[in-house]
Amino acid sequence: MKILAIETATEICSVAYCEEGRPVAVKEESAPRKHSEVLPLFFEEVKDAAGFSLEALDGIAVSIGPGSFTGLRIGLSYAKGLAFSRGLPLVPVPTLLALAGNAEFSSDHSTVLLFSHRDILFSQSVDISHGLPKQSDKPQAMPWENVENSLDGDVLHWNCGKFLNEKGTEIQPSASAVGRLADEHFSEWVNHEPFQLVPEYISPFETGGKK
Repeated sequence: MKILAIETATEICSVAYCEEGRPVAVKEESAPRKHSEVLPLFFEEVKDAAGFSLEALDGIAVSIGPGSFTGLRIGLSYAKGLAFSRGLPLVPVPTLLALAGNAEFSSDHSTVLLFSHRDILFSQSVDISHGLPKQSDKPQAMPWENVENSLDGDVLHWNCGKFLNEKGTEIQPSASAVGRLADEHFSEWVNHEPFQLVPEYISPFETGGKK
């Protein structure tokens, strides 16, 4: 299966072309507040490096959230444009699951964390089966004091070091993991009506804070 994968849920902008779940060409770097500028350039670089055509793709995978409001919106909008131009399906991939997909596991359970803002973190528990992460609950946005009391198994995170005090393992978001999971779950997650998709923002105010 041939999949173009896009990851823009954080300050990392990443594009990968994958075949049978394996990255053939990848372009990624930190690009705070520049996703709209660099994403098209990264796509062209990956396309030239791998030599694929959009018509040959089975689908386009995109990190769907939670994460940065602006980053998610830019990534999904760009993916929708590419998909619409060639009548391709989209595969929305949960961001925290993809983050776990870049890790090496020492247990069969992990807590995955992603920094949101102030003391708010996105948190999700995942089970590990045959080396791949599986969702065991839905992602939530919670204050650190709540997250700290619910940590279980391996702790994987991005940009949460100031809370963890060097505990856990920091994993950089990457489109390679997005493509791998899209390949693994293609029939389950594929969406043939991409314009109905919206990012999974998960507002932190849903946790009982001010409206």
